[in-house]
Amino acid sequence: MATKADRYEGIDGLKAYAIIGIALMHVLANGEYGIGGFVFERLIPSFTNLVFLFMMVSGFGMCCGYYQKIIDQKISVEDFYKKRYIKIWPYFALLCVLDFVISPSKESMFEVFANLTLCQGLLPNMKIEVIGVSWTLAVIFVFYMLFPFFCFLIGNKKRAWSVAVAALVFNWLCGVYFFDGNHIVDALSVGFTPRLNIIYDAVYFIAGGLIFLYRKELAEFASKYKIVAAAILLIATVAYFAVGGNTLTMLFFCVVALVYTLGCKRGGGTGQSSR
Repeated sequence: MATKADRYEGIDGLKAYAIIGIALMHVLANGEYGIGGFVFERLIPSFTNLVFLFMMVSGFGMCCGYYQKIIDQKISVEDFYKKRYIKIWPYFALLCVLDFVISPSKESMFEVFANLTLCQGLLPNMKIEVIGVSWTLAVIFVFYMLFPFFCFLIGNKKRAWSVAVAALVFNWLCGVYFFDGNHIVDALSVGFTPRLNIIYDAVYFIAGGLIFLYRKELAEFASKYKIVAAAILLIATVAYFAVGGNTLTMLFFCVVALVYTLGCKRGGGTGQSSR
């Protein structure tokens, strides 16, 4: 069960920075500003990958709010899923309706229906233009669907590490085998991208779960050795741009960013309410 010791107020700040970064990326991508340089050509465009940080924070936050309740069977399946829908559906439904009113069409009607179920993340190729940026929400909601199973997977540290390795291998296999032309028909023309798939993204959620299992030790380290933690975060950032934005460098950055955040003053939000 989440206790005061499990509440990390820095999580909300981390999410806020990620939101700002993603917003800047979309502003730059949707405009023609003709501005060059590292900031506009590499830094801001790279903010698109902050969605993976969101996934990791979601994995960590859900564990803070629900892991022990699921393990101890202190919350029913109905209550768990009902809370997920109540928290997300009303606001998301309103946005979908507004989008449809502004740009009505038969295709939009189909996509609004898919969005309103919150099951669009189960589609084989979730290329939806109605609130198109909500693909992240769709993937995260699939994670919510699987969360009881997720709790089993990270039920102990040994199993959690095994699952993390398997998820990392699966992520790699998606890129080199399963998401090729033999498995996805004309992926380029249909706009398929690996990040729309929960299997590809699973490693980030599981990493968040692993950090949860070691949260006390990691928070103590980050709090006691803030300069060291900050230096590692800087190294992770440099590595991302020097080596490239692949899964390993993104995992490294996200893990270090989340761990650094755990060292901030505790007592606020966990990034996930259990209410």
